[in-house]
Amino acid sequence: MKISPVEPGMLDLAMRDKDFTLFYHNKQLLSPEGNEIRSENPRVLKQLLMEACFRNCISAGEFSVYSLLSVISDFLDREKDPFLENFDQLAETDPIIRLREGSLTAGQLNNVPEFKALLENEPVLLNMMFFGMNSLLEAFARFTIDIRDIASGGKDLPAWRQFLKQSYITLPSYKKAVINLLSFTHNSAVVLPLLIAGNYITGMEYVNGLPSIHLRISGDLPASPFPVPVSRISPDHFRETVLDVLADVRDSVGFLSCYSNTGKEGLNYLISKGEGNDLEFKSTLRWDLKAGKTNQQVERACLKSISAFLNSNGGLLLIGVRDDGSIEGIESDRFANMDKFLLHLWTLIRTSFGTDVSPYIHTELESAEGKTVCTVKCSRSGRPVFLRQPGFGEEFYIRVGPGTIALAVSEALKYIADHFNSSES
Repeated sequence: MKISPVEPGMLDLAMRDKDFTLFYHNKQLLSPEGNEIRSENPRVLKQLLMEACFRNCISAGEFSVYSLLSVISDFLDREKDPFLENFDQLAETDPIIRLREGSLTAGQLNNVPEFKALLENEPVLLNMMFFGMNSLLEAFARFTIDIRDIASGGKDLPAWRQFLKQSYITLPSYKKAVINLLSFTHNSAVVLPLLIAGNYITGMEYVNGLPSIHLRISGDLPASPFPVPVSRISPDHFRETVLDVLADVRDSVGFLSCYSNTGKEGLNYLISKGEGNDLEFKSTLRWDLKAGKTNQQVERACLKSISAFLNSNGGLLLIGVRDDGSIEGIESDRFANMDKFLLHLWTLIRTSFGTDVSPYIHTELESAEGKTVCTVKCSRSGRPVFLRQPGFGEEFYIRVGPGTIALAVSEALKYIADHFNSSES
């Protein structure tokens, strides 16, 4: 898709029940695959609007806010993740991973004969390759220390790569979009995009590390699934490509800032608020920490909160957070991986409430203190939601203050008549 030139007065930001979207000439702005360009965060759409006005263009063939949101709409929202699908191949080619595993030394990383002639004409490249790589390795060390609990067995090759994959899986979609587009557009493999998305390095440090990465990539990289042209730093047109890549990274950092600097949307901020009308903490999804085994009552406690939020005015359930706000982490639920955790959670939701409640529930995995927290965001349902869990009686829950209560039949009928009928009128 391409719109050029853009008429600024024809762009309009629209608020809907659960998110925001953009219209151009009274038609909704769509992705290259014809999907909605939308976000629950209006700041990122305002950035897209201003970007389009200044560039006088909306194009899927450029690295931009539009292309980043298109990654979410066309891929991540549809359970297609090119970075994750090609992770093993990307990790195999990444020289930073090879350096960490000991199959490549720092001296070998920076000793590139092809660049000797260029170094005479471009002395800045020497600083990029040596000082830039040192900054990257320091940042990578901080990254691994911050999530060292997941990285047990770091010198074991399969465990080490699994740790990197797991750290990616727990990220929210907007960070995954940045990692996808950076990795495939710049051929920057695995570590560099992870570090920029995690705010471990600056945009310039990212660019400084690319020459060493590009000249030491081992093997073939997977083809990019995105329409943005691939840009690699090489001796030909050296300064131009550096500036192009730096512009892409600045767009990425601005995109991330739309989410990370909103204050109220941060996980730490939510936990600091404490439990209330629209916020509930649960340590685990299924694991009884006292008994040391799975327990349906633990699952039911989570389902009660979800149904109460759906029947009331919405809310957020944080699974992996103890009552006192400390992080337990859903690793305690002892699933084989995070995909298994989410599959189990969504199976519980669909079998207990019905498949038609899915549009009112959104789940994300986020990292906190080296552990994983699952955020379950619930919107107000369009119909009464009864909890029908096998082995238990059918019940109707609502949110009252910071707690969840079950209503008797007569109370539930009156609540439904008042709450849902009025919402439809």
